[in-house]
Amino acid sequence: MTAKPRKLRVAVIGCGAVAQYRHLPEYRARDDVELVAVVDRNARRAQAVAGRFGVPHHFDRYRHALDLHLDAVSICTPTAYHAVHSVAFLRAGASVLCEKPMAASSREANTMIAVAAGEQRQLMIAHNQRLHLPHIEGRKILQRGWLGRPIGFSTTFAHAGPETWSVDGRHCHFFRKRQAVWGSLADLGIHKIDLMRWLLEDDFVEVAAMFDTVQKPSCEVEDIAFCVMRTRRGVLGQMFSAWIHKPGCNDSTVVYCDQGILRLEDDAEFSVIAVRDRDGCGDVPIRGLRRGDRAGPQNSGVVDGFLDALQRDQPVPIPATEVLGSLAAVEACIESARTGKAVRVAKG
Repeated sequence: MTAKPRKLRVAVIGCGAVAQYRHLPEYRARDDVELVAVVDRNARRAQAVAGRFGVPHHFDRYRHALDLHLDAVSICTPTAYHAVHSVAFLRAGASVLCEKPMAASSREANTMIAVAAGEQRQLMIAHNQRLHLPHIEGRKILQRGWLGRPIGFSTTFAHAGPETWSVDGRHCHFFRKRQAVWGSLADLGIHKIDLMRWLLEDDFVEVAAMFDTVQKPSCEVEDIAFCVMRTRRGVLGQMFSAWIHKPGCNDSTVVYCDQGILRLEDDAEFSVIAVRDRDGCGDVPIRGLRRGDRAGPQNSGVVDGFLDALQRDQPVPIPATEVLGSLAAVEACIESARTGKAVRVAKG
């Protein structure tokens, strides 16, 4: 008879939209989780969220949760606080699932990784695009070599802006540089940068970027960014991120290979399309995952992947060490936009 998995004591730090719509519901859906506490600097919000999700403890300061003997913590606070909160809970004995971007700098990210290693705890970053089914299928197609060698890409993540879904609306922290650090580039662009590194199984070595604030005049960070990027194997591509896409959202990727094209989430009917060239006239395309088959709310897979790894004493599916290159590429894009020159990406 298989032993019942132990209950993991979990807290969520930061009670914004990503906590309320992703982390907390996905923790609550698990039989092997005891939600112990939520923390938010807005004490009323912390209390309301605790009541909504049946969490016994709520605090307005993260330090009050450090002595709760937690097994795991989700860090859902603004980017500027990711490192200090992650380090504190790692040192308190908890494994950490941290929202992206991982930290406000590569230096902070390396500190987080060093502390996790020293405390023998797991540190996972919530780059959920790696767990999105169309992206998993697309990676398999590229790995099979059916389309030949990747030579270029175009990837976009754009929506109308965080004020359309944040619990704080137009007063959300995403627009304040002190808390958010960066704008659409790190909120959305880092998703696509990390996705391309994972899809191509390659790293970026050089970038050239431009960004601006064109539609949100009170915003202290960029609301639009365009980056040209080169990988170590010579794949060239472009990444566009923006908070100006009205209506709806564009979250699409195209990979150009020397024998065909892979299209992910850029078709109205199919989420995955791969077409191989045959003597210049094309081949029968692979089409997969009709959009209608995935209607309704989707589990991100991030919380499940994190908890399953802890229960099985296995490495988490998106370890922090694997995403350092994504953060380094964002930093290079910021430097390129500042200087107006192409910039080499620092090695992690």
